[in-house]
Amino acid sequence: MVEKYVNRVQTEHVVLDIGQDTGALIIYTRKDLHGYQIDVSLKGNATAKRVHTDVLERNIGGRVVFAAVFAELPEGEYNTWSDPIETFTITGGHITELHWLDTDIYVPPVSSATTEGRSSSQRTPSPSALSNMLPPRYQGGKQVSSAPMGTAPMQYAENGQVAWDKMWTSFCDLALAGGPPHRDTLLEPVPPDEVKGNMVGYEHVLTEIERGLRLVTGLPVLRSERLGWIGLKCEDEEMALWLLRAIIVENICVRREGAVLFLPAGPDFRMKNEIKNVITVVAKTHHYWMEHINQ
Repeated sequence: MVEKYVNRVQTEHVVLDIGQDTGALIIYTRKDLHGYQIDVSLKGNATAKRVHTDVLERNIGGRVVFAAVFAELPEGEYNTWSDPIETFTITGGHITELHWLDTDIYVPPVSSATTEGRSSSQRTPSPSALSNMLPPRYQGGKQVSSAPMGTAPMQYAENGQVAWDKMWTSFCDLALAGGPPHRDTLLEPVPPDEVKGNMVGYEHVLTEIERGLRLVTGLPVLRSERLGWIGLKCEDEEMALWLLRAIIVENICVRREGAVLFLPAGPDFRMKNEIKNVITVVAKTHHYWMEHINQ
C-alpha cells in the first residue's frame, strides 16, 4: 500500500519562496489538527481568493511538530478561516509564525481530515442513515433534488417592507437545499471610520438587519458597541458556537462573545445583496439547529 503524503512524517526541507513583496506563514498547531486544511485570505479584499494548505507532521531537528506552511503569500493583512478568526500581517522577505499549540481554535474539517484514516463504509453513510439525516418531509423515499436552491426573489408585505419570513417556501427547504453562499470571499464588517462617514446609512442597514433577524429567528438582536457589527443573542453558548461554524462556511464573517453572535454591517450594504445574505444565512442555520440538530 502506498503511504499517503499527508499521513507520513515530513522530513524534507521546506522551500520558502519569499522576497521583496512576498512572505511566508507557518502555523504551529495541536496534534489533533493533523491532516486538517487551514485557509487564509487577504483581509478587506473582495477579489482575493482563499489560500489553503494542510497541517502536516514534520520532523525538525529531531523534534516532531505539526504545522501548516504557506511557502509564499503576498504582503498584506490576512484573516484565518477559523474560530476565533486570527488576523496576521505578511511582510516581504519575512516569515510570520502563529502558535496554536495551547489555544482552543476550531478549524472546519473540510480537507483530508474528513477522509484520511477512514474506511469507505465510514465515508459513505448507508441509504437508511442518509434518510434519517433528512428533514421528516423528505424521509420515506420522497425524491430530493440535488440541485442547490437558487437566489430567492424578494417578497414584500403590504406596507412595502421586505417580508423576510415569507421569502422561501419554508425554512426547512432553505436549510436543506440552501442558497448560494455570499461570494468567493469573506463578507466582512466595515471599518469604523467608514461607518462614521455615513451614520445615517449605517442606521438604516442596522434597522433592516435587526428586523429581518427577528422575523427569521425570534431571537433578541443587540447593538454592538463596536461599529460594523450587529449582535444576535442565542439561547446558549452551545447554540452560538454551532451557528458560528455553520455561518462562516457561508463566507460571512462572524464572531462570538459568549452566547452572542456578531454579524457584519456597513452603511453601504444593499438590500438585495449584503443585507439579504446576512439574514438568509442566519435563517437557514438557525432553522437547522432548532429542528434537526438540537433534538
